[in-house]
Amino acid sequence: MPSDTKTLLDLNNLSVRIGRQVILNDVSLKIRSGECVAIVGGSGAGKSTLLRCLMGLTRPAVPFSGLLAFDGQEMDFSSLERQQKPKRIAYVPQNPDQGFDPLKRLRWQWQQAFRVITGRMNISQVQEPLLEELGLKPFGACFPYEWSRGMQQRLLLAMALMGKPRLLILDEPTSALDPLIAAQVLRAVKKYAEMHNVAVLIVTHDLSLAARYADRTTIMNTGRVVEFGETSHLLSAPQSDYGQLLVNHRDWITKDLGQLSSSIAAE
Repeated sequence: MPSDTKTLLDLNNLSVRIGRQVILNDVSLKIRSGECVAIVGGSGAGKSTLLRCLMGLTRPAVPFSGLLAFDGQEMDFSSLERQQKPKRIAYVPQNPDQGFDPLKRLRWQWQQAFRVITGRMNISQVQEPLLEELGLKPFGACFPYEWSRGMQQRLLLAMALMGKPRLLILDEPTSALDPLIAAQVLRAVKKYAEMHNVAVLIVTHDLSLAARYADRTTIMNTGRVVEFGETSHLLSAPQSDYGQLLVNHRDWITKDLGQLSSSIAAE
């Protein structure tokens, strides 16, 4: 990723609270067009709260300071006035069960998503290449349970990409999937993102995931960004105590090498 690539998202000094408790404290983040950034941290680090704020969701955690610039749009989190949510940001939940109605056929759900996202009634054949790019088969008359978890996750991705977002947010994308399936899904995401210059933000507790896919990585702990930089440099020479603690945990290295070898062998 060239260092001079245009900045797509620029977040400065975001602070958030629930009641009197501060959940995020002076969090800053930059994402360039077309790059993949990972946010890594343990439970309670503030990862989910951060991504909700990026999407303009300000309940139950309420921002009280900070500025967000995204694709020509701006949000002032210190303002009490109601502000428009950023457009062209897409979100994929960690569990496919959160994205589908089990009693509705997949074709119907795809058509409904198209109408809501595009505002058009007649689904276009333009969307068919999107399904093909993500390796999805024809819907037929299938219900969600008739597709594998990996295929369901790919369909959620296709729905998220339907609106041609500039930024795609993946929330714990491997937690509900088999490691081999997760690797296939993430490779499909990376390929699509590189072809269409879409930035990808991966929110995860899994450092091995960042090592494999992220150009840059943010490490969060207790509501603060403790480290942010090129993934390769961060993993080889972390500067913060918490970063060193994560990197020195040898389990993620063993996990990374084992899963990567398995996924390559499966291709």
